[in-house]
Amino acid sequence: MITSDNSTTGQLTIGSSEQIDFALWVLLQDGLRVAPFDKHAGGNQVLQSLGMTVEGWNSWLKLMMVHHDGRLVCHVPNIKASSEERVESFRQILDARNEEHNIACDQEWHDSQHNFYSQLLTEQEQLYQKAIADYQGLDLNFVKENEPPQLWQGSTQIKEALTQLWNDYPSIKDPNKFVDSILLTPKMWDVETNPPTDKYLQIYLVDYPYEVEIFIEPIFIIVTLPNSPVDQGKLDQRMFKAIQATQTFT
Repeated sequence: MITSDNSTTGQLTIGSSEQIDFALWVLLQDGLRVAPFDKHAGGNQVLQSLGMTVEGWNSWLKLMMVHHDGRLVCHVPNIKASSEERVESFRQILDARNEEHNIACDQEWHDSQHNFYSQLLTEQEQLYQKAIADYQGLDLNFVKENEPPQLWQGSTQIKEALTQLWNDYPSIKDPNKFVDSILLTPKMWDVETNPPTDKYLQIYLVDYPYEVEIFIEPIFIIVTLPNSPVDQGKLDQRMFKAIQATQTFT
């Protein structure tokens, strides 16, 4: 199990993504090998014949990762007003349960709650501002609003081919049921609750026939899972190793 000897202020989410799965599936279909996703063989080379390159695929994947950046939904335009709204909402909940609690919602209680939410929302806004700084010059609205084929930067022919693949993907791709099942285990929730990092990180468990871990700046980790039963202990070790590797990045 992933553990940390010290309490940290880090935040960690572990999830899956059909879009990131699709990007790796495209490599398998075409046969293009992009390190570290270069363990596979075969493929029809159709996208390569249209001009898809390692550099182009990497740029495409990075835009998909930006699309998933949870910090971009953390914007709090007015921290004071938002804090007040949360305090009032909490007070109404307590009032509705008046006979079940003995909390005095006086000025001291109000100030304490307001300070709590203010700090929470300030940290949230700081995450948002950091994301904005990380992606200077990028059209974030375009990235957030579009699906994988539209995020391809370059050849229109490749974009059209990706669009067809994306449309066909749900009906021809065999699902990796082991990804969803591992995400539902309490152990994964424990890792998110007690992250062994002081950073904000997002881990994605992605379907790929070989075990690969990679950190994609600024906050993303991809951990691949073959479509077979998962060794929980080994997966923990792989994730811990990937998390520790991010400490060398600032």
